[in-house]
Amino acid sequence: MDPNATLRDLLEALKGRDWDLVQELSEALLTWMRNGGFPPNTIGPMELGNEWHRAVATFVCHAALGKVRAAHERRSRKRGG
Repeated sequence: MDPNATLRDLLEALKGRDWDLVQELSEALLTWMRNGGFPPNTIGPMELGNEWHRAVATFVCHAALGKVRAAHERRSRKRGG
């Protein structure tokens, strides 16, 4: 996996409101990092270290999954159930 490309694609999917892709990419990046993979470069200089970038990427993934849940809830309410 290329975590930098995954994060970039995740942000593009968020922008495009492609909720299925947002979920897929968020879960893939979280799993990658949970299994010892290095985090993507996020905000701030690399000198902040991997733990900083891991924390930011983890936050982004969880926030994105929250957006997915909210979108699914809105869709469910619109359908009446």
